[in-house]
Amino acid sequence: MPLLPILPVLRGESLTSYVNRAAHAHGNIDVHRFLSLLELPQGAIMVPQPHQLRRISDLFGLSAGQLAEMAFLPEGGRMRSICGERVHVEFAYLNKTSFCPACLLDDADRHGPSDGRRVGRIAWQIEAFRTCPIHDLPLHRRKNTRHSENMQLMSEVAPGDNVLEELVRGSESRSPSGLQTYIEKRLGGERHSQWLDGQPIDLAARACEMLGVIMTAGTHCDLRAVTKAQWHEAGQVGFEFAERGESGIREALEYVRSEAIARQIRGGPQKVFGRLYQWFQFNKNGKPQGPMRDVVREYLLDHFPIEAGSQLFGAAVEEQRVHTVHSLARKTGDHPKTINRAVVLAGLSEGDPNRVQGLTVFDRRGGETLMGRVRNSLPVTALPGYLNCNRVQAQQLVRGNIIPRLVPENPNATGVLKQVAIEDADRFLDRFMSAATKVSEASDGMLDLVAAAEVSRWPVIDIISGVLSGSFARVEVVNPALKFKGVLVDPVEVREVLSRQDGVRLVGADEAARLTGLSRSALNALTRIPRPNGGAWLNVREKLNAKGAAVRLFSVDELEAFLAEHISLKAYAAERKWLSKSAKIKLDRKGIRPVVDDHSLGRFYYRRTDLVD
Repeated sequence: MPLLPILPVLRGESLTSYVNRAAHAHGNIDVHRFLSLLELPQGAIMVPQPHQLRRISDLFGLSAGQLAEMAFLPEGGRMRSICGERVHVEFAYLNKTSFCPACLLDDADRHGPSDGRRVGRIAWQIEAFRTCPIHDLPLHRRKNTRHSENMQLMSEVAPGDNVLEELVRGSESRSPSGLQTYIEKRLGGERHSQWLDGQPIDLAARACEMLGVIMTAGTHCDLRAVTKAQWHEAGQVGFEFAERGESGIREALEYVRSEAIARQIRGGPQKVFGRLYQWFQFNKNGKPQGPMRDVVREYLLDHFPIEAGSQLFGAAVEEQRVHTVHSLARKTGDHPKTINRAVVLAGLSEGDPNRVQGLTVFDRRGGETLMGRVRNSLPVTALPGYLNCNRVQAQQLVRGNIIPRLVPENPNATGVLKQVAIEDADRFLDRFMSAATKVSEASDGMLDLVAAAEVSRWPVIDIISGVLSGSFARVEVVNPALKFKGVLVDPVEVREVLSRQDGVRLVGADEAARLTGLSRSALNALTRIPRPNGGAWLNVREKLNAKGAAVRLFSVDELEAFLAEHISLKAYAAERKWLSKSAKIKLDRKGIRPVVDDHSLGRFYYRRTDLVD
């Protein structure tokens, strides 16, 4: 049988405040004596146990749902619940006094809902709740000076009305942060952000504040010295990014990293992200930190040269993903300036080839492969001896990009970067020699390339391209040890085939790739990608070589048509002096999509008509 009349619960009221009002309403006595008469300990209304909740429910006629909104209920260990949300004890300020002076002054109205008695609000005890949403004033907080203050009876812990009035006059108006509003709505049963809603509310709040504090108070701020106003700002800024989930968090991290790059900071993730990194990395007590830890970990692996086997956020790194110039220099022994010039000119990294950026990263495998090619390379002047060809032929092979330089067609390439990788020279020689049929004696009419060029009146470089594309049915070699000079062709066939193919402008896959900069897989993809009218961008022609294998040929006109109507993301960004990543973000926001977005072309291509400003 409840105590009658049943005292209504005020909006947002804490259980201790309610029982305090009930003590005066039902017995006109203080709450301590009231609890003694009811044989209830103080803890029963501060953190009530299940059996105590049932008794309180019976005594005051309150439902379980009402009580769940009025106190932090124990859930075992260091866990509590509020409004059905399970949280860690740190979510609440149970050892601090918190109040809004304007709210307490409003409570003094004897004709108001509280009959002139001060009301404690349960939300005031929430750590991330720092602003009164009714009066737009910051809450006042201090540590409790004695154990009895843990009950948060506003008549005992808050100052007199005259002091409250001074506090109101001395406070600057501010709106609740987005984080606080989110917490308030979520405790009220509303849902806002799929990513935040999918984790405990206290972990979501802490993630927002830790992300925001490094963006507002500084990456290496003293967390103990961060003011209430700074935490309020941190909650606002962090929430603006975190509410968008993983993409928003990565955007915030990229902002912090770009600021570090602009300040020319050198160092690892702790140097760049400071307290956020330390929070995740040095979690000695093993407290849960929520899914943001995994988002940040993945971002760090994508943007810092963290070696395999290193411990990052409590787990070993399986594979290093990226390098900086300096990390690759430590591994290979190459000079940082050489590495920087190589990776920038080769397109592995964006930046100035003459200026090393300590935090700029590039693909680990691509960087290591590139520097391996640099170390294992030849000057063009050494190619004649290596291939057994003459100087002019070697220069034509390089100039035609049949054997590419380490950094092809780049006027900024100097020194060793103008050389050719031995593996590229070997690859050319292997392709060139394998196109020929091994014979014990040359067939009638077969000549070496120089002699065939004189008879057919076609340049040697064109004959080489024809051999590589499989255009000739008769290609022989008697002595493979002669390498380049050992390959024989029929000058009559050369003249007929090259003249015919010049008319219809057909080229093999290798030459098509050289002309367009597209890979073989990209060319194959273009045979499947439809034009707006329904036909494919490329139509493949096939012919059999001397070994009976089908050779794929592509139309130069069709290749040129595709390149004329489309532009790569990299070229588009370069025209506007943007970074490729920035250009991609801008186009995505406008709803402009690439022709194919599954990387089958090796890079993103856009229709030029879609990009008209």
